[in-house]
Amino acid sequence: MMNNRLLLPLVFIFLPFIYLASVYGGLPDEIPFHFDWRGNADGWGPKYILWFLPTIGIPLILLVNAAIVSNFGKTEPTDKQRNIGLITLVFTSLLLCYIIYGAGAGNYDGLGGLSILFGLLFGALGNYLPVLKPNAFVGIRVPPTLKSAIKWTKTHRFAGPLFLVGGVLLVLNGLFVRGGAITVVMLITVGGISLIPVVYAYRLPDDEEGDLV
Repeated sequence: MMNNRLLLPLVFIFLPFIYLASVYGGLPDEIPFHFDWRGNADGWGPKYILWFLPTIGIPLILLVNAAIVSNFGKTEPTDKQRNIGLITLVFTSLLLCYIIYGAGAGNYDGLGGLSILFGLLFGALGNYLPVLKPNAFVGIRVPPTLKSAIKWTKTHRFAGPLFLVGGVLLVLNGLFVRGGAITVVMLITVGGISLIPVVYAYRLPDDEEGDLV
């Protein structure tokens, strides 16, 4: 019987290919491949270009996933590192499916689906940040957190709830906001979630420091 740790990643590796194959015959020969900030199409091309998305995207994310899990071979991967790698793979797989869907539909209905996907990503990551140990790849890796174990711990404990709250806001934004306002709220929320922990890390006092990674 195949190990569940291997089966689940395989499902999401092949999901974009399977989804594209299932809808490919019904797509017009020319499909939209560029969209404005409201999610409306403003550029078109041949539909076969959709095959490049999973063909390039999935191997790329697998390389990133391998680096996350292995920590570049420096340490034995933890369950948390494996889970973060899986979260990254799942997000990329669903994002590729969403891009394929939008190309077939001709629009993304205000990018609501993208906001929901980012919300789920940040929410899932927020669950792991408070207990994430210093490593060479994942986390809020800025000079203050890399020089001090205390700053690493405090920053990630601070960022965890922030990511969870931001994730909920992004999901609600995708479900209930309409039009171009979705994109505005999404960019502001993602920017805030990303920048606030960095500012927090730099504002922590330099009372105890030590080498990390």
